[in-house]
Formats: sequence, structure tokens, C-alpha cells
Amino acid sequence: MTGHLRLCKSCFICHGCGIVCRPTARAVIESKSDTGLANQYTFPGPVYKRLPPDMRPPAPALARRFLDWIPVHDYLAARSGFTSRFNRTVARLATEGGSGLPAAQSHFHFGDALFLTIDPKIVRTRLRDNFFDGNRARWIGRHFLDGGDWRPILQPIDRSFSHEEIVEICRLRRNFREGLCYRRYADNINSGVAVRRNRVTIDAIDKLDSYFEYYLALIENIEENGVVPRGDLGLKDQTGQWHRWTRSLWQDLAERDIGVAISSNGSLVRHTSGKHRMAAALALGVDRIPVEIRLVHAGWLLRRSRALRLSPKEALLATLKQARSKGWRVK
Repeated sequence: MTGHLRLCKSCFICHGCGIVCRPTARAVIESKSDTGLANQYTFPGPVYKRLPPDMRPPAPALARRFLDWIPVHDYLAARSGFTSRFNRTVARLATEGGSGLPAAQSHFHFGDALFLTIDPKIVRTRLRDNFFDGNRARWIGRHFLDGGDWRPILQPIDRSFSHEEIVEICRLRRNFREGLCYRRYADNINSGVAVRRNRVTIDAIDKLDSYFEYYLALIENIEENGVVPRGDLGLKDQTGQWHRWTRSLWQDLAERDIGVAISSNGSLVRHTSGKHRMAAALALGVDRIPVEIRLVHAGWLLRRSRALRLSPKEALLATLKQARSKGWRVK
């Protein structure tokens, strides 16, 4: 993930971090992208930050949960004036920064056009689910378009508890109790400290066993069948068993395909759901997985729009169509 921060030409103060630069500094700070090429994009802001240790992730209000569950407004908005609203939002966010356009509206409008099949090895980083935008804690999945600087909340994809667990289970299989992750959780439980995974409290060893058995079943299913699109599955078909203490019914109902975001340099980043399936695909060497585009950086999309001489919406559709036939390329 790359980008540059604007400098005030008169005082040479970086507006992104407040650092006073040398008088010889250029008007644009260059950095290297994942592909090793300089990226000239200037982030208008804000710079997203990791949540402070004492800040809790945002919890949606009851009204917000209801609207997410029955998104009538988003459904109607996706069918009335969406194209002009989408194109205006891309231009505004690329210039002013921030986020916009509810993700649900884009999901309803674009439908299957947002789905791709990719090689999981091209996804090297992940976005944190929650971040601090300078004013408040926010969940990363609320909007479809964003113009901020994601770099502080990007991590290598293998740096998460979920990834560590899946890789360990892939290696040990039914001997998962010998692994460091299992032993660490078991020690906590035996000491009276509950473990919180998948929004479920695990406070007994039998629940911990159920958690690991569920993901062992997931791994064995993926090893046999690959990662199957969620639309082809029932609630429990991915593992072939009920998950007991492992996940809530709400999570099953809300589960979607592996989410990815298009970053400011055009690379794909894992985003929101699918962390365990992505980890299993990488650990097992699966070379094709279904993913859904959930977030698009406005700076990248505006550049694609200009390069293709299409509106932002048409440029996105053209890029996704090309990716389905030729594979994803950083553009």
C-alpha cells in the first residue's frame, strides 16, 4: 500500500503527520508500492489509525442493526439515481478524502459483477476490521468507497490470530491439542480467563475443542472441495456438521464470500469476512478462490476512470470484467 502526503510549499509541514520537512523536500513524498514501483497518488486524508488500546470497537445501535437486516432504503437507493451518485462520490472522495456510499447499496446495484475468482497468493495484506479516523472508532465495512490513507491499518495477511490458528490446525490436524494456539487458550480457560473468538465466549475446554473441531472440518472440506461460493452452500454445508459453541446463528446468516478491497495502488487486500477460509486456502495451497469486492479506493478508481476514458462506475465494471477473463493485475 502506497501513497504520498501533501506538503505546504511555504512552511514544508506535512499535513498528514505534522512533521516539519527540510526546505529541499519535494511537494509530494514518494514511497514504494507492493510491486516496487513509485505511486504518485496523494492521499487527501484522513490517515486511519489503529484503535488505541483503551478504545473499544464500535457497537451498532439497535436501529442500525435493524436497517442492516432489512435494508429497504439501500435496496431502493441502489435502483434510483445510483450511477450519478456513485460517480460524484468517487470524484469527491478522491479529492477530499473520507468514505461514502453505503456498502449495501453497491451490493444491491452491482450484484454478481463484484464477484471474482482469484489466486489467493496475490492477496498479501489485510485491513483491520476497526480503526480510528482521528475522531472516533469505526468499522471498516460500512462503506463501499473510501479515499483515506489505509497504510496504518494494513497488516501482512499472516499476522492475525485466525490465520495462526488455521495454519496450526492444517499442520497438526486431529492432534490440534498439541499446538501452541490450543495450549495458550486452554491455559487461559484453566486459569479462569475466558477466550473470546467469533464473538462467542469460550469458557470451557469442551467448547474450545468444538471451536478447533469446527475449523478442522472446514479445512478438510476445503481440501476436498476447494472454497465453495456461499451461494452454493446451506448454513452448515461448508463443514458438514453443526458448530455448537463455535459461532452464533447471526454469524451464519450474515456470512458472505471472502471479502477483498481494492487499494490505492490497485492491489487486492483481504477485507471483513472470510479470514479463516482465506487462511485455509493459503495453507493448503488452493490456487483458486471466489471473492467479493467490498471496498474500493476512490483514488485508484478515479485514475482507472481517466486511463480508460470511462465514468468511474463503467471503469470499475470494465476492470472487473477483464479480471474475470485474464486474472487480477495491479493497475
